[in-house]
Amino acid sequence: MPRKKHATEAGYVAERMNPHVPGQKVAIYIAAKQGIDVRPDKYVVVCDEHATICGVTSIPKARDLMKHPDEFCEPCRAVCDP
Repeated sequence: MPRKKHATEAGYVAERMNPHVPGQKVAIYIAAKQGIDVRPDKYVVVCDEHATICGVTSIPKARDLMKHPDEFCEPCRAVCDP
């Protein structure tokens, strides 16, 4: 598997390993280029494992959520707080 498995996808911005689900990623995309409507937000953060999304207005906010997917993904939250 390539290190950056989402790099060729439309609207890709960044990705990192999910700190709560080993082997899975959290990615940032430009929402419109992915065909995801999170208006008025421009970016979307996606938890690969749980297919959970969160719209955000800026890349710095999206990068922070990538580090803490439990803030928008309930299944990740359940892993953190069993």
